Amino acid sequence: GNYISSSDIDKYELYQIAQYCDELLDDGKGGTEPRFSANIYLSNSQQAYKVMKDFASVFRGLLFWYNGKLTATTDREKDSVYTFTKGNVIGGLFNYTGSSKKLRTNQVKVTWNDPSIMYRQNVHIIEDTQNIVDLNKITSKAVVAYGCTSEAQAKRYGKWHLLSEKLQKEIVSFKT
Repeated sequence: GNYISSSDIDKYELYQIAQYCDELLDDGKGGTEPRFSANIYLSNSQQAYKVMKDFASVFRGLLFWYNGKLTATTDREKDSVYTFTKGNVIGGLFNYTGSSKKLRTNQVKVTWNDPSIMYRQNVHIIEDTQNIVDLNKITSKAVVAYGCTSEAQAKRYGKWHLLSEKLQKEIVSFKT
């Protein structure tokens, strides 16, 4: 509160994120639930930026400064902002690099707070079974679903991690 005022925050982007978070999805038990919800009790002091980053992780978000405002974004489907072609790139050169298939995660262990066991931490395992069979090995990663008290939300979080590594395997660099 000493360094960031409400006028420093992009509230319009936060509103769009809130709408995305509130969309109802299958809860795995015959009902529906919001895509993201958080049940958090802060019991000790921490740096404000770390707390904000932790909160943003609830909705798979990132925080950054843009046009003088603290802006949040989330990994969700969006329209393209700009298209790059050989015609608008210096020298028309695109350089591609990728990650090794053998190093990509095929198992995610998601830690979440389970209400059925007095909100103690529980671990849900999400696997890419076909990849495990193909490689004949498990490459595991542990993640924490911050503030999560829904098994279905924990599963979605784990699936997002698996799909991110499976689909976002190539990086392109270029100069404009």
